[in-house]
Amino acid sequence: MKTPRVIASLLLAIVLAVPASAMATALPTFGPAAAPEPAAAPEPGEGEGLKFIKNLPTGTGTDAEVVQIGKKHYAFANSRESLADGGGIHVIDVTNPPKAKVVATIPCVGSQGDIQISADKKVLLQGHSSSGGPESCRALGMTGFATFDISNPLKPKELGFGDSDTGHNLTVHPKKPLVYISIGSLAAVPGHIQIWSFKNPSKPELVNTFDIMGGHSPHDISFSTDGKWAVTASVDHFDILDTTDPENPSLAFKGQCPGCSITHDAKFTPDGKSILIGDEAGGGAVFPCPGGAWYFYDFSSPPVPVLTGMYEPAEFVVARNHAPGSGCTSHVFDISDDGTKVAISWYQVGTRYLDISTAIGATVGPNRTPTGVTECGWYIPDDGNSWASKFGPGDRWIFSNDISRGFDIFKITNLECGG
Repeated sequence: MKTPRVIASLLLAIVLAVPASAMATALPTFGPAAAPEPAAAPEPGEGEGLKFIKNLPTGTGTDAEVVQIGKKHYAFANSRESLADGGGIHVIDVTNPPKAKVVATIPCVGSQGDIQISADKKVLLQGHSSSGGPESCRALGMTGFATFDISNPLKPKELGFGDSDTGHNLTVHPKKPLVYISIGSLAAVPGHIQIWSFKNPSKPELVNTFDIMGGHSPHDISFSTDGKWAVTASVDHFDILDTTDPENPSLAFKGQCPGCSITHDAKFTPDGKSILIGDEAGGGAVFPCPGGAWYFYDFSSPPVPVLTGMYEPAEFVVARNHAPGSGCTSHVFDISDDGTKVAISWYQVGTRYLDISTAIGATVGPNRTPTGVTECGWYIPDDGNSWASKFGPGDRWIFSNDISRGFDIFKITNLECGG
């Protein structure tokens, strides 16, 4: 029988004879167990061509604008909620969208909160469509628009207020410190546009009131990139205005898109050769899908636009938890810098990413709808109600300012789609 001392000597000899690499494999490791990999966050909805990245819970979202200031990109996202629940204007650094964060908040609540940025990127304008409450800063008891200094986005400063007859939607001229005010009423009130100067943003000044000669007042207005033309979406019609002299515009054309019930939003493509007009059927209330259509006009021979087609989504995927009878219609949209893609909100059925290159006259590609629009992507959050969808840096991201969710960030995963 071997003694304990002999057994210990034999074991030591065996250990010394085994290579170190084998020992590392063969011998157990002691200590605390490795932490399990964290589970991926559950998707808040479903989609194709758009990947949900993150949500910033910024309250009841309305309009938003995205702009580059210096070397960084910022989203200015309005929330009409109370301050305690996230209201005000949120300044979001979206330079690196997956790491987007709120870097400042303007604690002034606007009832509509339409956002516009001046051409020099130094002044932000916020619309107030109804009489401001105690959290509306200078808008207390008034309608119109507030002005803020955003030359340093991290430290925005309140400047002044334009006491207009409304502030439902604002449209800043692309070259001059002028803003056109849209009443936005669905009632057939006398049609006019107030034109204000904010050359001194601390003391905005009314410079003209333009009569649009019959019909509703504009719900929204957009300028061409060069500022020489404007198009109004005026509920029961649309107008083309000659704005060569933007303080004294003239009516060049009046018409209506066929079948439009609430002509809501109209924009020029960046080259100024086409106009896109949206119908907000139901006004954002309960309305069956696919909702209001979208109309394309050729504007290569101004001032007369020529209808070239219309678009309704061919198929909607209804998210799992959407209640029957939800709002379903086109709303605020954005056109990519190259004029070929669109990001558009469709209320409770989310955000859509579309290729419009054929609809505005580009070469026909595969998988087109009859009107030349290709649906390249969509995302429908289960609890969402998207107000405005805007492109992010490089037109590779889409930001949705959502009435129910706040600020959603989506990555475009179908960039090769379309023309």
